[in-house]
This record gives sequence, C-alpha cells and structure tokens, in this order.
Amino acid sequence: MTKPNLGTLIIIGGHEDKAGDRVILNEVARRARDDGGRLVVVTAATQLPEEVAEDYRAAFGDLGIKHVDMLDVRTRAEAHEAALVDKVKAARVIFFTGGDQLRITSQLGDSPLFQALLETYHTGGTLVGTSAGAAAMPGTMLISGPSDASSKLPSLGMAPGLGLMPDAVIDSHFAERGRIGRLLGAVAQNPRNLGIGIDEDTAIVVERGICFDVIGSGAVYVVDGSDISYSSLCETDADGVISIDDVRLHVLGTGDQ
Repeated sequence: MTKPNLGTLIIIGGHEDKAGDRVILNEVARRARDDGGRLVVVTAATQLPEEVAEDYRAAFGDLGIKHVDMLDVRTRAEAHEAALVDKVKAARVIFFTGGDQLRITSQLGDSPLFQALLETYHTGGTLVGTSAGAAAMPGTMLISGPSDASSKLPSLGMAPGLGLMPDAVIDSHFAERGRIGRLLGAVAQNPRNLGIGIDEDTAIVVERGICFDVIGSGAVYVVDGSDISYSSLCETDADGVISIDDVRLHVLGTGDQ
C-alpha cells in the first residue's frame, strides 16, 4: 500500500494574534497563497459561527487571502452534503476555529466531509486548528478538567479525537490557564500518548506527521511518559492526587524543534 503524502498540521494554542505581527496567521496565509489563495474556515466548534468567520475573513483578507469560505456544520446530515464536501475538496488549507471540540468530532467524525479532509491532508494539504480545533486533532482528546489544579483522575474528561496525530494528546491556552496538572494526568492514563501543551499565540507546525517546529510568542510543553516508572493512577482514591515518577518535560520556544 502506498504511504500517503502527508501534508502539514498547524496546531495553535488559541488567541492567535490577529492584529499585530500575526506570525501564525502569516504562516497559514503563506500556505494558502502557495495553494491557490483559497482558505476554508470550519466553524463547527463555535456557537457564534458568523462572527468568528467574519473575524478570520478580515484577518486573512489583510494578509492577501481574498477567498475565505466559511464551512459551518451543525448536524451530521450536513457533513454528508455534497456541496459542503466539494467545498473542502476545492481547498488545500482548512482552518478549524475554537469552541467545543466535541462539536467537531461528533458532527464530522467518519463522515464524507471528514474523508475529504483526510484526503486533503494525505495529499499534501494543510489542516489548521486553534483552541478546540487544536484539541480535536490528536487521537485522544481532552474535553474537560480543571485548570490550575493538581491532576485528579475523576476530573479528567477524555474522548477519541480526529486521529491526525494518533499517539498524542494536546492542550491549549496552556500557561495562561495553568494546565500542566491535567496534561500530566492525561499522559498518566496512557503513557504511550505524548502530551503537548501549547500557549496562546503559539503553534506547532507538524510536517509529514513526524516532527514539528514552534512558532509564535509563547512556549510549547512536551510531556513524555515513555519512561514513567510508577503511577498511582490505579491506587488513588476518588479525591486523591495522581503521583507519577520519572516523567520527562521539555519546554520549547519559537524556532525550536
């Protein structure tokens, strides 16, 4: 079987700059220009699709992208509509906004529209996600859990993601909301998953599904549980804090790989 020509994932920690230097949006716009100057903004996650789409139309319009199409999917039936599927097929850069990541996976998962998204990615296209759009991209998706608190098992809500980064779990707004505890807890549940926490106005650019570069004004935190020697996850009481030994943490800034 021929290995797909995987494209690029640009995974943003939320609140990307839309008015200043716009480092991240400039990177997205550059790729859209290289692929014909067309961009599709998927607003399935948000409850304010028109407002969010207009914000991105204005931001990308200032960067020279004049063909910004909104794709708003409210039901699974819409994810089967040929007109929406064709809109995805016509674009090589597709941007998922923030909101609620479960709206993305529950409405798009295993639909013709999702298959069109996969085809775009598997033939060298670019998929972008910010905030909830970022959280939905990996194989395992964080959907709830308190910020700025130690990790407690019952407090973590997880669900299957889109599977674009199969062995990862991603958290956004990372330093701003103090989410290190919940990312550690997510990795402890399955140390095979690489935990990636991304600050606001910061992104990882993942090429061919293998390695990534960091861009933007903040940091990226990589939690590697492959060498965990002990976890109290199966022994801790309902209100107890999870103990973890020998977990590795890497902190990466812009330009790092």
